[in-house]
Parts: sequence; structure tokens; C-alpha cells
Amino acid sequence: MLSKFKYHILLHFTILIWGFTGIIGKILDLSGLQSSEVVFWRMLIGWVTLLIYLLITRQKISVSKKTLMQLLGNGALIALHWYCFFEAIALSNVSIALVFMSTTALFTSVAEPIVTKKKFIPKELITGVLVILGIAIIVNDLNYLENPKYIYAIVLALISALLAAFFSVINSVLVKKTNSAVITLYELFGGFVLISVIFISSGEIAIEKLSINQDQIFWLVLLGTICTSFAFIMGVYVMKFIPAYTVNLSVNLEPIYAIILALIIFKDSEIMSINFYIGSAIVVGSILLNAFFKKNKKKPHIVA
Repeated sequence: MLSKFKYHILLHFTILIWGFTGIIGKILDLSGLQSSEVVFWRMLIGWVTLLIYLLITRQKISVSKKTLMQLLGNGALIALHWYCFFEAIALSNVSIALVFMSTTALFTSVAEPIVTKKKFIPKELITGVLVILGIAIIVNDLNYLENPKYIYAIVLALISALLAAFFSVINSVLVKKTNSAVITLYELFGGFVLISVIFISSGEIAIEKLSINQDQIFWLVLLGTICTSFAFIMGVYVMKFIPAYTVNLSVNLEPIYAIILALIIFKDSEIMSINFYIGSAIVVGSILLNAFFKKNKKKPHIVA
């Protein structure tokens, strides 16, 4: 029975790890690291650990020049996505950033027809709207518009969501002809190069000031390995079996996972409001509705 849903289980385990990413980002922000530095170290650590893994396992990492350019370019999108995401967290909090990141589902319904020439399905837009409604209800009491910084955070989170939609759809195409680990390797390298060139040349990251303390090293290693290399490979891998839109719609559970993890880690004794449970029900319901919409669709192409 479980084997029938093993890819969905793997997907949600990966989403749980992604939910931890925002929390680590906030911890590193409170420790004094800039968003650009977090992305710099995350991509560097993720790329190095993944390269070591591929070399040890003797996996083929060569790709065609065309594929290499596509992977490096998509890696640039990922770097910009992460920068906008962590900056949104720094300007507000994990919940607000993730709420507006949930618009990725909406952007994906637009991105897929553009990238894959897939026919636009209005029903997908409906379920995406329901997800946003659910998440909005969860944070209804935050009053984020009263704080000017929150407005910038919202804009950055929306940009991050747009970038996430496009790189996810592009990955769903690339994974049909390239190993997911190799995809992640070159995308992390492409993103690392971009973030290095932009921020070192602009002076936002000073090479002589790239020092981190012991606590920051722990969180950065966790972020770069488990939350990046491992989670990214799994995220790309499940796209072989689950459509990109379903993946991105399911990712909207990330705010819920992140809030639960935050309560455990930060030991917040505040009781969840009724809004949380109403919003959660709408999110879960929209995911089930999306599954119903797709139940009669042709099974996605599977690549070994």
C-alpha cells in the first residue's frame, strides 16, 4: 500500500526538510550573517559536498555543452531565488516569507505552458488560489502591512516565488535527460558563481570578511548538506514521477511544517489560533482537489 505512494511520501519528507530551511535562515540572520553570505556559503558547501559524493560513487558528471549552459542558467535563477527568500525572512519573519512564497503554485500554472508548451488548465489556477487563501488565513493576525519593511519583504518573497516556479518547471524538463544529482551539481555551481561575481564585485561580500563562528558553521553545514544537496536531489528526483505543478502545490505545506518546527525549536508556548487550523484545512483540501483533477490524466514520463 505504502509503495503506491512512496514518491509522495518522499516528496513530503523533502518538504519537511525545506521547512527547516527558513528557520535556519532566520537563525543565521539573527547571528549577523547577511542574506548574500548565507546564499554564498549554502551554494559553496552544497556544491562541494555533492561533488565529493559523485566522485566517491564514481558517477558520470559529464554533460553536453547545451545542457551545461541550461543547468548553469537555471542555477542562477536558484541563487537569486534564495537571496530574495532569505532577504524576505530578514525583513519580516519565516511565516510571512513562506506565505507569499506559496504563490509559486500560481506562477507554476503560468510557467509550465511557457516552458513545456503544456496546455493551460484553469482548474490548476483555482487550486492555486485556494492554497493562497488558506495560507493567508493562517497569518491573518500578523498585520504585516503596518510595518513598512514587510512591504519590501512581500515583494521579495513574490519575486522568489516567481523564480522558484520557473526553475522548478525547467528542472522537470531537464530531469528527463539528465541525472538529478548532476543537475543539482551544476546548478549549485552556476548559482555560486553568479552570487560570487555579483556581490563580491559590488562590495556586499568582502572576501577578507568572510569569517564565520562555530555556531554559524554548524547551521551553514546543515543548510548546505541536508537542506540543499540531499533535499535538492530528492526534489528533482520526484519530478520524474510527479508533475511539477503537483510538486509545487504540495510545497505549500512548507509554511505549516515550518511553523510546527519553529514551535518545537524555539519552544514557543503560544497556542495555535483557529485561523491556523482553518487555513491548514484549505491547503490540504486544495492538494486533494488537485489530485482529483489529475486522476484521469496520463501518467508522467518516468526516467530510470
